[in-house]
Amino acid sequence: MYLARVRIQGKFSYVLRQSYWADEHYKSRDLLDLGPEPWRFIHYPGGKGYYYDSCIEDALAIQGLKIESEDLDRLLFDFLDPEIQRVIIGFDRSHRKASNKCQSPDFGHPISIHIFDKRRFHYLRFGHSRQRYIQNVPDKVFKSLHHKSRDELEQYFGWEERRLRPNEKSLYVAAIFQLPAFCPRIGTDQSLLSQMDAYFMERLCRLNNDAQFLAGESIPQGLFEHLVKYAIVYFDQEPVGQSAAEQDIRNFINRHRRHRPTAKEQFKIREAEQLFGYEWIALKRLGRSALTRIFRQQALQHHPDQGGDAEKFRRLAHYYRVLLQRKPRS
Repeated sequence: MYLARVRIQGKFSYVLRQSYWADEHYKSRDLLDLGPEPWRFIHYPGGKGYYYDSCIEDALAIQGLKIESEDLDRLLFDFLDPEIQRVIIGFDRSHRKASNKCQSPDFGHPISIHIFDKRRFHYLRFGHSRQRYIQNVPDKVFKSLHHKSRDELEQYFGWEERRLRPNEKSLYVAAIFQLPAFCPRIGTDQSLLSQMDAYFMERLCRLNNDAQFLAGESIPQGLFEHLVKYAIVYFDQEPVGQSAAEQDIRNFINRHRRHRPTAKEQFKIREAEQLFGYEWIALKRLGRSALTRIFRQQALQHHPDQGGDAEKFRRLAHYYRVLLQRKPRS
């Protein structure tokens, strides 16, 4: 039995679920919907005492299941009063680990752990991306991933991934999708970043179509819902606090970026060059003081009070602000 967090109409809701063996796969089923506020099922009579609403036990009993208070402590630990949490931790060291790690029953149907799950578990457990010899890691290291449905595994990884610091998320995605193994192609017009993006998307789509990975789940119409978050991190998350080696790699990629301005951008560049009397590349290389000096010289010619064109003066001021924002302050 485990606690699943699902998004419904933009809000999170929580459901008690169970993994079970059927049709040669582990599948999952809903047991009890706790809604968006699971803490409503926890009551505090006073002092350090607390108990769970009897409706949880009754609802599970109807389905032939029995749950102990210790199991509910593990499942709903994050929703307990902080003071109660400290008391529980003091008496039970097992709660120092993730609260969602309620042990699944052993159905006697062991299955091989998917390599993607091994990579995720390895990074979250040991905190580094060196996974070259992960296939040689003893299977007992991954014992907590046994006897779980795909949904339970994704809920488990979801809880653990939320503990990652912001600057770890990009490194985590790079490790589990083996992005360090990317090798750029020589003799192509495609930029290095475009090749890297294509490499990531190819591995993501391959995983999305992997029958072993999705065993027990219905075939997704698009991208599997639990894989969407990795695409978001890859394309939107900016790396923070990089090491010197990581920064060197990032600088190498930036030096090899190829940006081809659109027709609209090219028109604006030519307009700025005409107004300032300098090429765009030279304008970008100028310091703040030099750029300001040139702007003031041109502003005297185009200012309406000096008989200049008001529209040209407005455009000149606009490009000046754009260029100034890109220059570091001394």
